[in-house]
Amino acid sequence: MSIAKSVPPVSEASTPETQGRITIPDHVDRWDEYFLNMAKVVSIKSKDPKCPVGAVIVSDDNIVLSTGFNGLARGVHDDEEILLNADEKLKVICHAEHNAIMNASRIGIALQGAAIFVTKFPCLACCNSIIQAGITQIYTHDNEFWNDDPFDKDHSRKKRVLHEAHVKVDAPYHPEFKPTEQIVVRKKRVPGRETNVPARGAKLEGDSGA
Repeated sequence: MSIAKSVPPVSEASTPETQGRITIPDHVDRWDEYFLNMAKVVSIKSKDPKCPVGAVIVSDDNIVLSTGFNGLARGVHDDEEILLNADEKLKVICHAEHNAIMNASRIGIALQGAAIFVTKFPCLACCNSIIQAGITQIYTHDNEFWNDDPFDKDHSRKKRVLHEAHVKVDAPYHPEFKPTEQIVVRKKRVPGRETNVPARGAKLEGDSGA
């Protein structure tokens, strides 16, 4: 990915807290980077003071189908006291992934086979919504689970339902999902010949594995 730069403030009234809230690269070549940066931009509409989240749902041919950010339901007053009260906020706030799915439903857009790009790893409830909507891929650069998930404190349930529903999780920076490091065995030079030293546990030629 290209080196990121801070987004310039939209007005002189911008505060240090709002400046640099998101960063965007000068250019991206890959679609996943493009849509994830779009999700970051979507997140700036959230009024959640602690954890603004953005989500973008995309078709299999790279067309944006829906977006969503975390916030209170349509028409519900964004009371600052509620947003600052963590316990009360968690009871009433709608998550970005669920909002993106509901926004698509509101205007009759089918999400079967789509991918969702989100700035935070989905909670269990959002994972279930993703599965039920027919979304088949989750993409995020988040590197941890949400520790306040009320129905999945140890995060085992979300991993299980996503696996059993065959939802592909592309989270290259998450310790539970990032690709394992490839083990490369260097060739040893032996006088007169060269041999490959097999990795531990590797199956040798002719080995039946029994």
